[in-house]
Amino acid sequence: MNCARRQIRYGLVIAFVVIVGSDAFWGSKAFALDPANPQQGVFVDEWLIMEMGGHRVGYLHSELSRTGDVIFTNNLMSMSLKRMGSPVTITQLQTAKETLDGKPLEFSSQMDASMQKLTISGYVDEGKVHVTSKQFGNPTTATYDYPAGAVMTWGTFLAQHRQGFKPGTTYSVTVYEPSMAADIPVNMIIRIGDKESIEIDGKTIDAIKTTQSMKLPNMPTELETTAWIDDEGTVLRTKLPMMGLVTEMTRTTKEKALAEFSAPEFFMPTTIPANKTINRGKAQQVEYVLKIKNGVGTLPPIPTTGMQTPTPQDNGSVRLVVSRTNHEALGKATADYDAKKYADYLGANPMINSDDAEVKKMAAKARGTATTPYAIADNLRRYVSDVIDDKNLDVGFASASEVCRNKQGDCSEHGVLLAALGRACGIPSRVVVGVVYVPVFGGSENIFGFHMWTQFLIGDKWVDFDAAQNETDCNPTHIAFSVASLQDAGLGQLVFGLMNVIGNLDIEIERIEAAP
Repeated sequence: MNCARRQIRYGLVIAFVVIVGSDAFWGSKAFALDPANPQQGVFVDEWLIMEMGGHRVGYLHSELSRTGDVIFTNNLMSMSLKRMGSPVTITQLQTAKETLDGKPLEFSSQMDASMQKLTISGYVDEGKVHVTSKQFGNPTTATYDYPAGAVMTWGTFLAQHRQGFKPGTTYSVTVYEPSMAADIPVNMIIRIGDKESIEIDGKTIDAIKTTQSMKLPNMPTELETTAWIDDEGTVLRTKLPMMGLVTEMTRTTKEKALAEFSAPEFFMPTTIPANKTINRGKAQQVEYVLKIKNGVGTLPPIPTTGMQTPTPQDNGSVRLVVSRTNHEALGKATADYDAKKYADYLGANPMINSDDAEVKKMAAKARGTATTPYAIADNLRRYVSDVIDDKNLDVGFASASEVCRNKQGDCSEHGVLLAALGRACGIPSRVVVGVVYVPVFGGSENIFGFHMWTQFLIGDKWVDFDAAQNETDCNPTHIAFSVASLQDAGLGQLVFGLMNVIGNLDIEIERIEAAP
C-alpha cells in the first residue's frame, strides 16, 4: 500500500525541476546586463531548500554555464522522506545542452530512487528527438517528432526575459521535459502579478508574485505554482500546493542547503478514514461518494474499468459503484487482441521491461501449463505474490527487471512485475493507482490507503489482479484513480491525476452488498 504516494513524490521531483528549475534562472544579475551574451564559464550557481508541510525534505541546486556558443544546464534535486520509519531518498540529476539562442541539442536525466538508476538521455536533430532510457543495463530507444516550438531550460529563460516582469503580463511557454513525458510537451502559462511582502531568513522583502500553470496535453489536471521574484527576476520562493500540503522552495546558501536534517514521516497523513467497516472477503459491491475536502478543488475524471462505474454529481462529487468481476465468465475468453490498438500495453518500456531475458524466463516458469488468458493471468498473479518474498518499504519505484532479480518491494514492485510477466506472455497489461480499504494498518483502523495493482485485458474487459494483496478475484474496495501503460517511463500519466487528490480526499461508503 501507499505506492502511489511514492510515485507522487517522484512526480513532484520532476514537476519541480520543470517549474522551479526553469524559474531559478530568471534572475542572475549577469542576465540583466546582456541575456543574449552571458559570460563564459559558470554564470549561475543557485541553491534552494525544499520543504513539505513545513518540514525540510531536501534541496535543489541549479547551475548554468557557457562554453563557446553552447549553454549547459545542471539541475540536482535531492529529497529524503520516511514511510513508516523506512527512509526513502530520491535524487535526480538533469542536464541540458542548448544553443545560445535557446535551441535544444542534448539532454539527460538520472533518477536514483531504488536499487538501480533510471537514466533518460537523448538529442534533437532535424525535427526529431531520439530518446534512450536505460535501467539495469537494458537500453530502450525511441524516436518522436520534436514538439514544434518547445524549449528546455535556457530556452525557457529567454522566453521569460523577452516577456519581462510587468504586472498583468500573461504568456505561455511550451516546454519539453523528457523525464515527464518523452513524446509530448508540457504547456506552461505564466502570469505576472503585483508586489507583496514576504519573509525570508527573518527579513521582510518586497517581491513580485507570479503564477505558473502546467498541463500535459490530454491530461485533465493542472498544476499551479506560485513564485515570488525580485525586480530582476531572481526567484526568492516558490510554493506548490499538492497532496494536502504546501511544498515550498526558498532561495538559500550552499551551506544551508547541504546542512543535515531529519527526514519527516509522510505516510499516515495520506490515509483516508472509512465511515463503515467492510468485510473484504464477503463484499460483492460497494457504492461510494468521493469528494474533495471542504469543496476546495476538483476531482480528476475517475476512469471506468471492469470493476467500477463512476457517475459525476452536480456538486462536484462522484458516485462510484465498484463490483466484483465474474471470473467464471472470464475463463472462457480467448486471446483475440488487436495488437496495434494495444501496442503500448503489449510492448516493453523502461519500467515494465518485459523484453528482459530474466523477465521472459520468469514468465515462462510462472505461466506453467496454462493456455487461456485468464488461467495464465491467475498463474502469474499467484507466482508474483509468492516470489517477492522480501516485502518492504525500502525500495523505490523499481523496474520489473530489478524486481525479477531482487525479489523485494511493495505494491508498485508487485504491480510492475506482474504487468511485465503478462506482456511477456502476450497479454495486454497496465498498472493502476488508486486506493484500497484495509481494516488495520500502521496502528489505525478502517482506512483507505494509496495503492498500486495490475490490470490484464481478458476478452474485452480490463480485469484487476492484485499481487501485493494476494488477490485474483479483487475485492470491491479497490478504487482506481489512474491507469497507465508506463510507456517511455512517463510518470505524468499517473502523477497529474493524483496531485490534488492525495491528502485532500473524502470517501463516504453509502452501500455494501455482501455475500451471505
